[in-house]
Amino acid sequence: VGKQVTVVLNGVSKTLTTDAKGQATYAIGTKLAVKKYDATVTFAGDDGYVKSTGTAKVTVNKAKSVLTAKKKTFKVKKAKKYSITLKSGKVAIKKVKLTLTGKFKGKKIKITVKTDKKGKATFNLKKLTKKGKFTATIKFAGNKYYNAASKKAKITVK
Repeated sequence: VGKQVTVVLNGVSKTLTTDAKGQATYAIGTKLAVKKYDATVTFAGDDGYVKSTGTAKVTVNKAKSVLTAKKKTFKVKKAKKYSITLKSGKVAIKKVKLTLTGKFKGKKIKITVKTDKKGKATFNLKKLTKKGKFTATIKFAGNKYYNAASKKAKITVK
């Protein structure tokens, strides 16, 4: 408890202090690419304990991504801006492409936009000029850090 250990992961050294259970946690954040890494953990030793070194395999997997797209109703003559959010847990997924597709009154619709720094994407649905119902499919293709996600949403024009 309360001992200093040094962890070297991907060439970066970090000194951590063990908790009440004698464990230390190294938060890697989102800086490492998806792959397997070797980590070395070293305790320098002290009056009560001898020096110790160990290694571990660390696997960084793609994170789950979640699209939030809710049903929406617009009036025919009003501007139609439809917004969704893309996150991984509480973390916004920034500057990635999202595609909205569907069919409205026999016409195919496909719009691609990028998320902002808050994970929000706004689609301009100016092609929805008549009354009717539209089922939009919003897709994120995934990337090297996040898994793909897809969501359907009902959009009504009155």
